[in-house]
Amino acid sequence: MKKVFLLSLLVSLIGCTTASPKQFYRPAGETAQMEIFGRFNQLSFEHQVIINGDNVITGSLPYDYTDASFSGNYEQSTVVSDCHWKSKTTLECLVKLNGEMAATLTF
Repeated sequence: MKKVFLLSLLVSLIGCTTASPKQFYRPAGETAQMEIFGRFNQLSFEHQVIINGDNVITGSLPYDYTDASFSGNYEQSTVVSDCHWKSKTTLECLVKLNGEMAATLTF
């Protein structure tokens, strides 16, 4: 009985991380596209932005559902993720590379 409970608890904790759909962005003047997506953990409120497989932003949102902004670097580009709650169940993060809009991540 204890094993079943622990297994179900572990599965529910792992299931609390949601991922946004992958989006593709090509910076002005570049030929190669970037693959951008994000993850959000509903228990720890941790937010991540992943570009071409590299985790470029990791940060925790406040538990009071206020807006938050995070920054990081990818190669020589500055990456900013501005997050705001559309409702208490929907988080939207606008990702910009060097000030240029690159992706809208929805969790």
